[in-house]
Amino acid sequence: PPPGAPPPFPGAPIPPPPPGFFGTGRKGLALYPMKRKIETKYRLPLLNWVTIPPTQVANTVFAQIDDEKILKTLDFEDFEEVFKARGQNGNKPHRPPLSEPSIRRAVRESILEPNRSQNVAIAKRKITCSMETLKQSIATMDLESLPLECVEILQKITPNPEEVKKFQQFSQAKKNAHQLEDNDRFLYEMFQIERLNIRLGVMIFIGNFEEDCALLAPQVDAAIAASKSVTSSENLRRILEIILAFGNYMNSSKRGGVYGFKLQSLDILLNTKSPSDRSVTLMHYIARVVRERFPKVLDFVNELTYLEKAGTVSLDLLGVDIRQIVKGMKEATAELINNKHNKQLKRFCLDAEPRVKKLESDFVTAKESFAEVVHYFGENSKTSQPNSVFPVLLRFVNGFMKADSENLAKMTLRRAMLAYDDTSFAAEDERTVELLPQIYDGAIDEIITGMKSTAYRPADYRRASMLRSTSSSDAVEGSRTAKRTKDPYSANRPWLK
Repeated sequence: PPPGAPPPFPGAPIPPPPPGFFGTGRKGLALYPMKRKIETKYRLPLLNWVTIPPTQVANTVFAQIDDEKILKTLDFEDFEEVFKARGQNGNKPHRPPLSEPSIRRAVRESILEPNRSQNVAIAKRKITCSMETLKQSIATMDLESLPLECVEILQKITPNPEEVKKFQQFSQAKKNAHQLEDNDRFLYEMFQIERLNIRLGVMIFIGNFEEDCALLAPQVDAAIAASKSVTSSENLRRILEIILAFGNYMNSSKRGGVYGFKLQSLDILLNTKSPSDRSVTLMHYIARVVRERFPKVLDFVNELTYLEKAGTVSLDLLGVDIRQIVKGMKEATAELINNKHNKQLKRFCLDAEPRVKKLESDFVTAKESFAEVVHYFGENSKTSQPNSVFPVLLRFVNGFMKADSENLAKMTLRRAMLAYDDTSFAAEDERTVELLPQIYDGAIDEIITGMKSTAYRPADYRRASMLRSTSSSDAVEGSRTAKRTKDPYSANRPWLK
C-alpha cells in the first residue's frame, strides 16, 4: 500500500496500480504492459528492426517517451496508401490473420522443397527482366535482352524430373498459376516454355562459342606445328646421334653399347659433371664439340618451334572440349530445324558450322602428328601426351643454348686474357728500348772497373750505373726502379751481366 495507508484486510484483493504506474517485477525490473495491437487497412511490409526487451527499457530514453501520443496525433491513411503491399484493392480492408483466416493465403500452394524455393528466390533476384521478356528472349535466343550470365543461372534452376511431374499434375488439374507461391509460380511458368533445357543449352553454347574457339584452336595448331617441327628436323636427328655416341663411349666398357635412349635421358646431360671441374657438364662438352666440329647442327634450336605452347596441351582434355563443341553445334542445328524462322540462330549456324568442322579435322591431324612424335622417340603411346614430351625437348634446347653461351663466354674471356698478356710484354719491351739512348760510350769499361774496385753487388744494381743521372738522388731512384723492373734487354745480352 502507499505510504500512510492502512494495510489491506486479510483476503482482500490487491488494488490496481494508479495510472502510469507499472510496478516492478522480479529482481526489481520494471514491468511494462503489452502494447495494443493496431489494425491497419492494408497489409503493410514489416520493419526488420532489433527490439529492446521490456525488462531492459528502464533507465533508457524509451522509458521517457510515449508513442501512443504520436499515434493519436497523426493520420496514417496516406502512409498506408504509400506503403501498402502490391495486389491489394482499396475497397477490401485487410483482414487480420489472427482473427479470421485469409482467403488469399488459403488458396496458395507450394510444390517446391524449402531449400529449393530459397534457391529459386536467389536466382530471381539476379534476373531483372520480366517473365514475358524472359520467355520472348528464350524463344528468339536473344542474348542481348537476356545476358549469358542470366541464362546460366536459369539453367541451374530448371525444373528437375520430380518437379516436372508435379507441375504436369498441377496443369492437368487445370489450376490457376496464381494459386502457387511466387517461387513455385516462377518455376511453373519456366516449365511451360517448350524445349526449355535444350534452348538454354544452345544459348549458352552460342554465348561461349567465340571464347571456346579462341582457347582451343591455338592449342591444336601448336600441337601440330611442334610435332611436325620435331619429326622434320634433320639437325635434331644429328645431335641425338652425337649424344648417343658419347653415351656409348662412356658406358660401353661396363654396360655395353645401346642403339637408343628414352627422351627423359636428355635431362641427365645437365647433371653429369666432370670430376676434375664440377662447373663443366656433359652438355657443355657436347655443345663445344657441336660448335667446333658440327656447326650446322646448331640450327636445330631454330628448327624446333612451338615447344613451349605445345608443352601445355593435353590431347585427352582437348578432345573432351572439342567433343562438347561438336555436340553443342549438333544441338544448335537440331534446334534450327524446329525453329526455322529464328534469324539469329540461322545466322550463327551458317557461320559456326564450318569452323567447328575445321577444328574437329585439325584435332585429328594433331593426334596423328603427335603419334608420329611418340613413335619417333620410341615412347609409350598410351601414356605420352604433348605436355609430357615437349617440355623435355624444351628443357634440352634451353640447356644446350645456355651451355653453348657459357662456352662462348669462357672462350672470349680466355682470348682476352691472352691478348692482355701479349700487350703487357709489348709495353715492357717498349720501355726497355727507351732506356737504350741513355747508355753512353765507355759504360762497359766503367762497369768492369767498378767491379774490380768494389765488393760484389747484384746485377740489377750494377746495371743502374749505366744510366746517366743528373743528381745523386736520381741515381738512387734509378737503382730502385731497376730492382723492380724486369730488364729483357740485359737478359738477352749476357755480356752486360
